[in-house]
Parts: sequence; structure tokens; C-alpha cells
Amino acid sequence: MKTTLHSCFFCALAILATSGAAAQSLEGKTVTVYIPVGAGGGYDAYGRMTANHIGRHLPGNPTVIASNMPGGGGRKLANYMYNAAPKDGSAVAIIHHTTVYDAAFGSKGANYDSTKFNWLGSMASATLFVVVNAETGVKTFEDAKKKQLVMGATGKGATSYQFLSLLKNMFGADFKIVSGYKGARDIYTAVERNELNGTGGMTWATFRNNYPHLLNDNKVNLLVQIGTDKHPQLAGVPSMQDLAQSDEQKKLLDFILSGLKITRPFMAPPGMSTDLANTYRKAFEELVEDPKLIAEAAKRKFDIDPTDGATVQKIVDQIYNAPVETKAKAKELLSGK
Repeated sequence: MKTTLHSCFFCALAILATSGAAAQSLEGKTVTVYIPVGAGGGYDAYGRMTANHIGRHLPGNPTVIASNMPGGGGRKLANYMYNAAPKDGSAVAIIHHTTVYDAAFGSKGANYDSTKFNWLGSMASATLFVVVNAETGVKTFEDAKKKQLVMGATGKGATSYQFLSLLKNMFGADFKIVSGYKGARDIYTAVERNELNGTGGMTWATFRNNYPHLLNDNKVNLLVQIGTDKHPQLAGVPSMQDLAQSDEQKKLLDFILSGLKITRPFMAPPGMSTDLANTYRKAFEELVEDPKLIAEAAKRKFDIDPTDGATVQKIVDQIYNAPVETKAKAKELLSGK
């Protein structure tokens, strides 16, 4: 497992963020960590690990529970957190990083401004990938351009839809994307049964940890890996950047893939007091170094590769404020519209 400790610069940011702030006690409260997908998969795992351990780092040691709120590729939860969630510290959420792009694109149903959330930090970055059932006979991405494949996704705002759409619209993959699945578990079950030909845009860590038999038994083929850097465990699997054939494509991919640095981001509603937001940021910074969290993550085989809240906020702002033409083209490629 890869565990990244905070650098001195990271610690300095934390000190600056919390200096002079009075930690607000959450004693007697029940804090809910909301999760944007159904049971199973990486978001659910990171959300529940956080619920298991963050209470020890919050003043007053509140009760912390996890609650799933799937829908709209994360937009249902983002809308709730922005428009309806209590601002007293009793509601925080892990959210799809794609909800940041939804707001930047002005996507239908994204009734929030992602720059106004109180970003607490991200627990990990991610490498995504595309997988197909071996019975399809498709072994490479070039094969996927010659044979139509029925690919499963959750919602249109999720990576499982958007990166399949990107591969279809930018690079010519012959994908028929079927959305509406509740989570990774349902999709992979359908792929294993060959009810779906494949899926994509889900994390390598989730697949590696929960479905190793599909690889070990040669039931699936990996076509493309998607990330800011190539994953050492996916040697021989081409990256999306390898498919790019022009400077324009490379620049668009840089914008689209930048969000993969913060693929397990946690946030609280806008309107929360500064002191309370800083209390949560400090708790998150302590959480990602908590030996009990690290032990649980190791047992579950999930990486802890944290990014502090201030850096997450900076990345969100850069995505939101990118040039209009860049956002328009990226939206077209990711949504197919």
C-alpha cells in the first residue's frame, strides 16, 4: 500500500489554515458521511473508512455514521450538500471528482457551484481503466474500434460513463453505453455474466482488490489505463495519453485528467463557519495519518495517498475557471453532446 506523509510545506499549510481558529466541539452530534454511490466500490469503501475513524479526531468525539445517496453520477448528493444539508458540521460527504466538472460545464442537474464547497481533502488519487469480457474476443483498444461493445455505467455524471464517452468520441471506440447501474458491484457482476461486454472509468484499486479472479482466470482483457501517470501494476496496458495524436488532444486530456489527482475528495456544505471548516480540515489531516485508518486501508487493500484541502480547492478552482473553449470541447467529448 502506498502511504504518503505530509511534507513540511503541507504541515505549514495546515498550521496557517487552523491558526487562531477555535475548534468547535461536536459533542452530542451525529455526523453523517454521505456517499454518492450504492454499496460496494471505492467511494463506498473510503466513505465508510472515514466514518469509522474520523470521530476520534473531531472535538467532542461525535457519533459518525455512513449513508449512501446514489443518483445522477454524484449530482444528487452534490445538490443536497449545496442546497439542503445542515451547515452545523453534522453532514460531510465524499463526492465524485466529476461533479466538479459538471458544475464547470454547467451540466443539467448540477445545481451547485463546486468552488463554494468547503473542501476538506482527498484521500487518494486514482488510475482508471477499461475492461471487457474475454468472450468478446476484443483484446486491444484497436479491436474495440472495430466491434461494438455494450458497456455499463452508473450515471452520466460518473467516470464510468464519461471516460467511455471520451474514448468513443475522441478516439473512435465503438461503445454502446448503458447507464443506470447502482454501483461497481452490479456492473462487474453483469460483465462477469457477459450481460455487459465491459465497463470503464472505474478505479484499478477497486477492481484489483475485489475482482482478482476475473484477471487470474483470464475472464477479462484490459484495454486502456487512464490517469495522470502510468500505473506500475499495469505494464503493457496503453494509457489514454498514448492514444493522443495531436497537441489539441494532449491539452484536452491534461485538463480532463487533472481531476484524477483528487478522486476521493471530501467536502462540507458552503456556509459552514470558517472555524468549523478548519476544524474538519485539521481532523482530515490527522485522519490520513491515523494508524487505525491505515491498518484498515491496508486490510482492504486501498491506497492512502492524500491531498490537503487547500490543494484540492486550488485544483477545483483551476477546473472551474478553465478557458470557455476548453470546457466546451471537454464537455462535448465526455457527454457525447
